[in-house]
Amino acid sequence: MTRMLLHFCGGSLIMFVLLSLPLSALAQVHQTPELGPQPKPLVKLVGFLNAPRPQNNAYPVLTLKLPYDDKQYTFLLTDLRIMAGPILTPGDILSAVTPYTPNLYIRTSRDIAAQIAGAGPTDRLSILAEYWEADRALSIQSFEKSSTQ
Repeated sequence: MTRMLLHFCGGSLIMFVLLSLPLSALAQVHQTPELGPQPKPLVKLVGFLNAPRPQNNAYPVLTLKLPYDDKQYTFLLTDLRIMAGPILTPGDILSAVTPYTPNLYIRTSRDIAAQIAGAGPTDRLSILAEYWEADRALSIQSFEKSSTQ
């Protein structure tokens, strides 16, 4: 009886070890899923609204759709930087939006939309915004306008 009990306990112990090894190996490589919404990239766009396009222009020209306005605006983009968020390059964003018109939809208050729409072609605009890839939208966090003349 004792021998049978030892045989049963030893066999159970061996089975337990053999079954728990794969589980512990899987637990080490299994990453927990990220819950909640993914962070949006924070981008900074610098450029000129409705500026005449220079002949030898190396800068991209985007079309913007402002809220509360039926008109589309052109934006001569002189600088695009990723300030925070998921790993993206400015080229990733530009290649994602350029096949479409308008390229970007602006989400902001009525006051800021009016300030952007009222900018002259020589006013340098600096826009800090969250980029929403799914609908090509920029949710403006801050906005600055400065005259280059």
